[in-house]
Amino acid sequence: MKTESKLRTLEAARSRLYRRLADAYRGPVSDLPMVLKETESALAQLGSDAYEAAARLMASYHGAADTHALTVDHAALFAGPFLVPAPPYGSVYLEDKRQLMGDSTIDAQQHYRSLGLDLSSDFKEAPDHICAELEFMHVLVVRGIAAIDAADHRLLVESISHQRLFLERHLGVWVPAFTDKVIEHARTDYYRHLATVLRIYVAEDMEALPDLADLQPAPAEAAG
Repeated sequence: MKTESKLRTLEAARSRLYRRLADAYRGPVSDLPMVLKETESALAQLGSDAYEAAARLMASYHGAADTHALTVDHAALFAGPFLVPAPPYGSVYLEDKRQLMGDSTIDAQQHYRSLGLDLSSDFKEAPDHICAELEFMHVLVVRGIAAIDAADHRLLVESISHQRLFLERHLGVWVPAFTDKVIEHARTDYYRHLATVLRIYVAEDMEALPDLADLQPAPAEAAG
């Protein structure tokens, strides 16, 4: 198991990355240069294979001149008002009938409520929207960091168990199909690169999260 200080550093990078990916999928927000810089920095710190895609993402953004084109592409991909080619909702990819607000949506919401969380009244999307699920992973990682700081092994194991479960039931399952749609239909290199970053990193994170057995305290040595 990694040393506590190194583990905390890596978990801080993961927390920052999930939050910034959620920010990026909200559209061309005013602080987008900072969002992209922190995304690239976190991936570098994690040694992620998504770093090169993040560098291309940074290079594809040309500041205020891009705002209109990115806003149009974001709406065309994710927001409508008509049928969109890359719906950003897990249920579309997880339900047999590709429906909104299915059982998987309810399951996502139950994950949030298990931690006493609910969607903000300002958030007008379904609970399984890509931004909500990425933000929830950020919260779970923050709880893990708090456990490290408190030397609370039980809470750390609980946090990592919840992260694995959420990835295995939600993001890790539907992000590949979602990002395929984005890459196929995006009109800008920016959203193609953003989708590539998300796809690579979520797959890596599922692989990198330790098995719970690796987190158990080492048994005390028998007295001689």
